[in-house]
Amino acid sequence: MVVKYIRAASLDEADRVLASDKRARILAGGTQLLTSEFRDREFVAVDAGSLLPRGLERTAEGLTRIGAGAVFQDLADSPVPSRILSEAALGMANRNVRNAATVGGNLGAARSCSSLVPALLVLDARVRIHGAAETRPLADWLAAPSGIVTWIEIPASPGLRAAYARWSRTACDLSVLTCAASYRLQDGSLRDVRIACGGLDARSRRFPELERLFEGRPLPGRDEAAAAVAPALKPIDDLRGSAAFKRLRASELVAEALLTAREVSR
Repeated sequence: MVVKYIRAASLDEADRVLASDKRARILAGGTQLLTSEFRDREFVAVDAGSLLPRGLERTAEGLTRIGAGAVFQDLADSPVPSRILSEAALGMANRNVRNAATVGGNLGAARSCSSLVPALLVLDARVRIHGAAETRPLADWLAAPSGIVTWIEIPASPGLRAAYARWSRTACDLSVLTCAASYRLQDGSLRDVRIACGGLDARSRRFPELERLFEGRPLPGRDEAAAAVAPALKPIDDLRGSAAFKRLRASELVAEALLTAREVSR
């Protein structure tokens, strides 16, 4: 429930409000804060939607930069983001939501089954915080979020293969499980394996315990990959699925992402 609304004149002002009131939350697209989930939770809405950069660009060095104010449909329509990010954005299957939901908002919401976080994690994304001199690894920021994210930056990664997969109850429903995988192929073996999943834990994260299963080894078949993954998963129970169901379905998603990535260069 919104107890106070502030339209910030600058990101500096928004930063000051965040620092002075623990109830303050940045409002951009509103697809998270203005839902029934927050109906009984008091918060101060700090409207900074018009202040956040919305650009998508690729530098001469191959760095991809995505403004925190960019909406999901921007990712889906622009040729700048890699295919894995476009597919992750389209995982938000309702176009009306994609037209409003922002990249920064998806990170800040820190939902267990985030649409974008798994894909960004396997691309080694970093975030730029308003007023900070240096970028931070996205994984570090998610573990201890602070400040206002203004840009997401993804390094050039020649030879990287990456893919995204999701499962939902219906085509237009929120995801129950999300998964992304990336790696390089070297002499027939997987190198620099990154696997991230959403919906299995309190928040989306990388799973090094899964990465170790495949690092330095040939790409297995789908059934073999799923069978290797399942015992390593310890998913949470929630209203979207039991732990047993999530273990079974997520192991298949990881296998799907690994095999799909073989054919997809980012």
